[in-house]
Amino acid sequence: MVTTFKNMAENGSLPKRRAVSLNDVPRVHGDTALQKVGGRWVAATPDDQLHSFEGADGVVSEVGERIVELIDGKRSVEQIIATLLNEFDVPREVAESDTLGFIGLLADKHVLSL
Repeated sequence: MVTTFKNMAENGSLPKRRAVSLNDVPRVHGDTALQKVGGRWVAATPDDQLHSFEGADGVVSEVGERIVELIDGKRSVEQIIATLLNEFDVPREVAESDTLGFIGLLADKHVLSL
C-alpha cells in the first residue's frame, strides 16, 4: 500500500496530528528506511507500509519533499520553517501550520520520531 501526502502549497493546511513544537528536532524513525528512488523520496515503515510524498494526482509535493530533505536529526522544526520561508513564497502562518501538521502526520505514520 502506498500512502500519498497532498501538495501542501496547493491544497491548504494539513490537520495537525501528533503534538509537534517549534523546538522539536525530528529525525527519521529508527526502524524506517528513507531513500530516493527514481528521484523521489520513499519511506518504508516498520508496519510494512510504503509512503511517498505526492498529491492524489501523482505530482511530487515539492514542499513535502523539501521538508523530508531538511530533516536530519539536527535541525529544529523552527529551523526547517525558516529555510522554507527563504525558499518558497508562503506566509509564515501557513508554513508553520503546514509544517507542524506534516511532521505530526509523518510521526503518526512512524516515518519520523520527535
